[in-house]
Amino acid sequence: MTDLRLMRGMKTVRAIIRCLAIAAAGSTLLAGCGSRKEMARDIRVARAKAYQQWENRKVGEDEQQPHISGKLSLEDSVKLTLINNKMLRKAMGEREAARGAGVEARSVYLPSLSLSGEYQRLDEVSSFEIDTPEGTQKLQLGDVDNYSVGLTVSQPIYAGGAISAQVRVAKLASLFADQTIRAATQDVVYAAQTAYYDVLLSQHLVEIGLDAVRSSKAHLENVEKRRAGGVASDFDVLRAQVELSNFEADLIRSKNAINISRANLIKVIGISQDSDFSLSEEFVFAPMEVPVEQAVETAFRNRPDLYSQEVQIRQQREQLRIARSRYLPSVGAYFTNTWAKPDPKSFASPTIEWGDTWVAGVQAAWPIFDGFQREGRIIQQKARLRQAELGLVDIEETALYELTQALLSMENAKEFVQSQRLNLKRATEGLRLAEVGYEQGINTQVEMIDAQAALTTARVNYYEAIYRHVVAKLAVQRAMGTIVGGSVTDRSDAEPPAEPGRN
Repeated sequence: MTDLRLMRGMKTVRAIIRCLAIAAAGSTLLAGCGSRKEMARDIRVARAKAYQQWENRKVGEDEQQPHISGKLSLEDSVKLTLINNKMLRKAMGEREAARGAGVEARSVYLPSLSLSGEYQRLDEVSSFEIDTPEGTQKLQLGDVDNYSVGLTVSQPIYAGGAISAQVRVAKLASLFADQTIRAATQDVVYAAQTAYYDVLLSQHLVEIGLDAVRSSKAHLENVEKRRAGGVASDFDVLRAQVELSNFEADLIRSKNAINISRANLIKVIGISQDSDFSLSEEFVFAPMEVPVEQAVETAFRNRPDLYSQEVQIRQQREQLRIARSRYLPSVGAYFTNTWAKPDPKSFASPTIEWGDTWVAGVQAAWPIFDGFQREGRIIQQKARLRQAELGLVDIEETALYELTQALLSMENAKEFVQSQRLNLKRATEGLRLAEVGYEQGINTQVEMIDAQAALTTARVNYYEAIYRHVVAKLAVQRAMGTIVGGSVTDRSDAEPPAEPGRN
């Protein structure tokens, strides 16, 4: 009998070896298939397919993006941004992820149910014979074919406080997701408003450039007429031509800047690049006075990064509780019902039938020593909790720095606007006097050109001052965490940037 079993075992081993050898040979053959040229061709085809996929995806995205036309206000641009901005839509997914984490955490309170099945084939089973009044009867211990199906229900009862701590971590994760979305909303609204004013500034710079080119052309024509009359020289004409070329170069740069800023606004809003719209808003100089104490209080109450860090500290405290819970016992209940063939309750039977058995109980475990793993985990969580607390202090200091910087920038921008307003009046009057003096022969052409250049520079500085002030106010609101829902300008105190001496 022993020799027969040995022979069967050797046959099985040889069959397995043959199968493995055939599989290895097939793998080697497949791996060696294909020349270097074929591989390079496959790579080129893959890259061509990648480009085609990108092109199809681009066309699909263009069709999905909204196309707008007509007047675009600042309020509408913010609304469109909140609807279409891809970064914000991506951040919105954090809320759904947090909801899933909450469902997962609460599930620890519920029992778990598992179903298992098994089939086992035996080479042979033991048997023995017994003498009975009817004669000799052979009984076998089991069956060659064995089947079993098990249903297990387990219910955690106590885990040292870890279960409730995990649920609290999930709830805090939901709060963290809300603050993440709020921070993303503040960022995209700030980006949209800043991009809107970038386009508005670029438009004014283009208008200034066009006015400068028109004035320079008119001056060149005047100089050429004066040269024809013998009053001006070739140098005067050349000087006027150089002035015109300089203004035309500035105009080209301004037009390029407006195209770039417009493309950026479209990207931030999330609309089609083929949209044809014009801005309906205008720069408004509306000074905003915010006491430092009030600004700091508002920032501490509203900034989403501070809220997020507070949530992280509380999450870390719960993680520390979970680590400490490993020192406490865990208790759980279980119930298992098993259906099997042969019947698990029959030890030996001439007939093989299905049967079932069940077991239920309560299991408790209290770890005594685990090689200092628990202590190491607690040390880690304590360190991370300390890091989170220090992180909150760092974010508070960063908030104070950003707020101080924004308030100072806003105040400096206010002074810059006031100084450039006066400078614009002076430049306008200076050009008028230079024109009169040039016609009367009192001022030279160089003085005339300098006066025109000074007015152009003053107009550019004036609109840049207005732009800096508006953007500085946005930075203050962002630093306080109130840019969403807050008014950019106080219309009751608003003052449009009318240029002195211009209609």
